[in-house]
Order: sequence, then C-alpha cells, then structure tokens
Amino acid sequence: MSIPFYDFPSSPILIIGALGIAVAIAVFFVSYQKYFNSPLNKELAAKKKALIREQKELSERLEKIEQDLKNL
Repeated sequence: MSIPFYDFPSSPILIIGALGIAVAIAVFFVSYQKYFNSPLNKELAAKKKALIREQKELSERLEKIEQDLKNL
C-alpha cells in the first residue's frame, strides 16, 4: 500500500500569484504600521492631547495632596 502525495505544480502563473499575495500582505502590513505611527493620524493626535491633559490634571491633584500633607 503506497501513500499518495501531492506534487506541487511548477506553473509560472502559480508562482507569480503566490508572490503577488506575499507582496500584497507585505504592503498591507507596512502601510498599516506607517499609518498608525504617522504624525498626521488625527486619532493619535487627539489621544496624545487627552493624555497630556490628564497628566496635567493628575500632577495638579498630586501637588494639592502634597500641600495637604504638609499642612497636617
């Protein structure tokens, strides 16, 4: 009893198609990374502003707590 196996065809169209898929995946990955790390990304800029505002508020609260502790 012999085990059947699949012989991968060496058609140039299949090779070109596989390379095309690989290139498409690479382009998608690179463009996705570049977009989300871009300084022109409005969502990232808004998130950064919100985090900076929150950091200022927290530092003000911390200063107030430190003053209250000194006054005890």
